[in-house]
Amino acid sequence: MPTHTLTINGEQITLTEGTVLLAAADARPNVRPQRHGVLVGSVLWAPKDLLRTVVGSEDLGNVDSPRAMKAFNNLGFQTFTETVYSADGLPFVHPQNQLRTQDGTRS
Repeated sequence: MPTHTLTINGEQITLTEGTVLLAAADARPNVRPQRHGVLVGSVLWAPKDLLRTVVGSEDLGNVDSPRAMKAFNNLGFQTFTETVYSADGLPFVHPQNQLRTQDGTRS
């Protein structure tokens, strides 16, 4: 199972796909994604909102949205660099705006 380690306020935090899925299953997003998004199941999260939910802390130190998004992408979650909403309020992300994976293909 892939893992990703982030340093948040001097503490090493190791994330796994399982810990993200478990945290997201028991919570709902607190904010609507703007520029960046992470898809967990059928729910679109703002990367920092999801990270706060997973680590259980509001203080993410110097972790910004792109860095959080990269962590989730490395764990296999679909991530987006632009989030646009359709007239009915559902997220729509054009395939060309999806974040490239490590091998250069779009996720």
